[in-house]
Amino acid sequence: MVREDPMLIYLLRHGTAEDAGPGIRDHERALTDEGWKKLRRAVPTWKTLCTSPDVLLVSPFRRAQETASVFVEALHCSKALRTETCLTPESGIQTAMSLIEAEQHSGTKCVALVGHEPHLGYLLGLLLTGHPRLPVPLKKGMLVAVETESTASLVAYLRFAISQGAAGEVGDGLA
Repeated sequence: MVREDPMLIYLLRHGTAEDAGPGIRDHERALTDEGWKKLRRAVPTWKTLCTSPDVLLVSPFRRAQETASVFVEALHCSKALRTETCLTPESGIQTAMSLIEAEQHSGTKCVALVGHEPHLGYLLGLLLTGHPRLPVPLKKGMLVAVETESTASLVAYLRFAISQGAAGEVGDGLA
């Protein structure tokens, strides 16, 4: 099958964050030391598997912003992060799909979204199946890449899915 100008889409779930508790609101939860460590161990694998995205869309929640900073550093992204409230955990996926569609129509070749579950799982399910109620959940720190078939469709196929633990193991072998 010949694809015409496919778009690469990365979905990255935030790393391990501190638990919610008294005095800590959900959007303020930071990555734990272990969360930072595991994400940094994934960097060599990300460098091998990924190209720098043209556009990087990130949830406004602290743990997603921190995760995005590791991704930006890993891929030497020259593009600024764009914070999008539609990438929060409780948001519907249609607005995020509209953002991806707008990027596709503008000629963007590669877009990355950094966010949360269950939102990213539903977004991934929609991209792979075309159905909004078939989630494909992502583990913490998991990176998934899908590629659209053409500029005429947002239906995509899976290029890779790698957990941060597996990425760290592969990355250790690359270093």
